[in-house]
Amino acid sequence: MALKYGQTSDTIVTDSTYSFRLGHVERVFTQKNDIKIFTDFSTDSQLIQFTSVKGNTSQKAKQVALPLLRGVNDSITRGDVILYVNIGGKNFYLGPINTKNLPSNSSDHTYDPKKGKKVFNEDLRKDRSDGYNKNIPNIKIPKLSKIRHNTMDFPGQLDSINPTTIEYAESTFSDLTLEGRYGNAIRVGARNQFPQLIISNNNTGDMETLSGGGSVFAMTSIGTISNNFPIEPAFQLSSDIKILEANEQSDDILYKGFVLGFNYDYGQIKPLDVDEEQSEFDQVIISSDRIIFNSTQEDITLSSNRGIKIGAAENIEMTNKGYSVFESRNIYIGKKARDRSQPMVLGEELRRLLTRILRLIADAQALGDYNVPQPLTVFPNVLQAGSLRTEVDSIMKEFNLGSLIPGQNPPSPDPGYQPNVTEGEPSGDRSTGNATFMSQHHFIETNRE
Repeated sequence: MALKYGQTSDTIVTDSTYSFRLGHVERVFTQKNDIKIFTDFSTDSQLIQFTSVKGNTSQKAKQVALPLLRGVNDSITRGDVILYVNIGGKNFYLGPINTKNLPSNSSDHTYDPKKGKKVFNEDLRKDRSDGYNKNIPNIKIPKLSKIRHNTMDFPGQLDSINPTTIEYAESTFSDLTLEGRYGNAIRVGARNQFPQLIISNNNTGDMETLSGGGSVFAMTSIGTISNNFPIEPAFQLSSDIKILEANEQSDDILYKGFVLGFNYDYGQIKPLDVDEEQSEFDQVIISSDRIIFNSTQEDITLSSNRGIKIGAAENIEMTNKGYSVFESRNIYIGKKARDRSQPMVLGEELRRLLTRILRLIADAQALGDYNVPQPLTVFPNVLQAGSLRTEVDSIMKEFNLGSLIPGQNPPSPDPGYQPNVTEGEPSGDRSTGNATFMSQHHFIETNRE
């Protein structure tokens, strides 16, 4: 027999009065296919089947109801207790009621398992003692709390706060929280007059955490990261893993990278009597086991008024099909490079320098008999030696340094250097014709004036 709207046996409806009654959830229809199996509804979803808590359990009529609120549907399952009302021949429900103050369990505290429930496939199902289906995870997740934090709740006034007074006891206010059953929540809260928004997932405690697993997206408006997440050890970036101290008898040091130089004190609350005003407020914190930023069509743009820092406890890899450009006033590879003791060499300038030196050596001659210039030989034994010019030509050919023109400086861009640039944009992934010690893939700009 199909269930119909308005199958009520104990709800009294008048033109001006609507009475809420207690109901016990018997079945939840989360998708239309579920509804088609047991009802004649073909378009409605988020329906529940329930029985009234009032009356003899074994004789209760099964009814169906829609969520009373349009856009917000709380998580509900069989065994929960609800409030329902009949409006215009249709049942609507609110709930489930927060019977245990646990997001993971709001089972009907009036349920008596000894009386039994006559529902579909009862012979194939065994309930838990609280009335929930045996397939519902029996995991207790506590509700989010808001622990006191005087530094955050009374910024700049900590010295004047007396925790023993009634004013202090009555000074708290709770946050607006939207909680799922198993450790996911949205907190729309505040500390003092400063708002905070925290989205957490897979959080098993009564406070959001950055180091206990799960994922957190937090927006705060005052206080350091440690202030806003006070129940755990002081927050550290994953990349800030210091070099372990080596045993005095061992030369082995486990290298895991240097500290990034991150400002952990940003947002630190300053006393009111300090001359410097509070100037650091808003910050966004994202923490998870894995974070992915993926753009399917357009660019990803990172912009900062100051600096951008990227750190990793292990490796950094950057891969792209096109070209890579690093535009900066100065580029340092390694922190010690900022001492500017080892400047980078310009490859083409080095090639020209080497070619000029080799040209001078190749052009060198000795004065022989009657002051007639003679080419220098490489070895004292003239029977084994070729001319010095021959050896220089061989070197220049081996390293692709260009052709040697006696008495002239090497021309540029000799030897056939091809920049592969069209209208200011690279048109190839490499250059050709360079000296063999030059890279075909990596380029730097010439010195600026």
